[in-house]
Amino acid sequence: MKLATSTADLKGYFADDQQRHLEIFSASGFKYLDYSFYRAAEQGSPYIANNDLWKREITSIREKADQLGLAFVQAHAPVGTMFEAGEERDALIQAMLNSIEACAMLGIPCTVVHAGQHPDPDTTPADFNRINLNFFQIFYAAAEKYQVNLLVENSCEQNAPRYYLRTGKEMKAFLTMANHPLLHACWDTGHANMRNMDQYESLVDLGDDLHAVHINDNFGDRDAHVMPYIGTCNFDQILLALRDIHYRGAFTLECGRGLRTHDAWPHVRPAFTYQGRPVNKLLDPSDAIVQRYMQLMYEVGKEMLKQYDLFDG
Repeated sequence: MKLATSTADLKGYFADDQQRHLEIFSASGFKYLDYSFYRAAEQGSPYIANNDLWKREITSIREKADQLGLAFVQAHAPVGTMFEAGEERDALIQAMLNSIEACAMLGIPCTVVHAGQHPDPDTTPADFNRINLNFFQIFYAAAEKYQVNLLVENSCEQNAPRYYLRTGKEMKAFLTMANHPLLHACWDTGHANMRNMDQYESLVDLGDDLHAVHINDNFGDRDAHVMPYIGTCNFDQILLALRDIHYRGAFTLECGRGLRTHDAWPHVRPAFTYQGRPVNKLLDPSDAIVQRYMQLMYEVGKEMLKQYDLFDG
């Protein structure tokens, strides 16, 4: 199984220089990456501008990755306003469509697309399924044109109380209703750990529909996105399930919150003023420490896979 991590890991570091980020991933041991379009629908993003600047950016990234021997194995689609008509929803749809084409340019076979809560607090699971299936249909033509799989992701009550893709069985039912050959599933171990659930059973229920994973840990109370062994998630159940269902996707870490910048959501590290002057030497982890953390993430992921004879670079 290929060991990957998200390009979002280094957001906020090294002046958000994506070329430099790729060099750091490569030096840390990673050969495979999950490309993050998570913020692509935000104001000022090239993915919502009426030009092709985003294509130049993607071409440059692809060239740099090829130079370093890196490959992109999955992506995370943009997030934003899904159901309420207006400029924000229009921007999300445009960014989504452009990100699907960008996946094709990077050789990425699948992108994780968050489903959304219905704004009505009285939403039922049937309402949830209907409105999300209608939203996903907007992107089927682009997915078919560029042969990019769209992957729904599980969540939990703490993150979204009216989100009804929480178990493998619920996700399988949703995919059966959709009945589209390019709509499949991604499993997030951190979201499942917050539900204290049997992850083995859910992964087996998904079976061949599981095309990607987000591997991260927490203490069961909130979405921390720290690496395995920092929280309470049991990863034996996950590795056994991936082995038993003959999972063919990447083992993708999503642990970029292990070292936090001072302004990282959802907690802020306050600044300090000493004798009338701000002191910030320790406000954020140093570049050197960030690089060491990336190396440790790689070694932890590698060790987990090797314990089950699943490591493939």
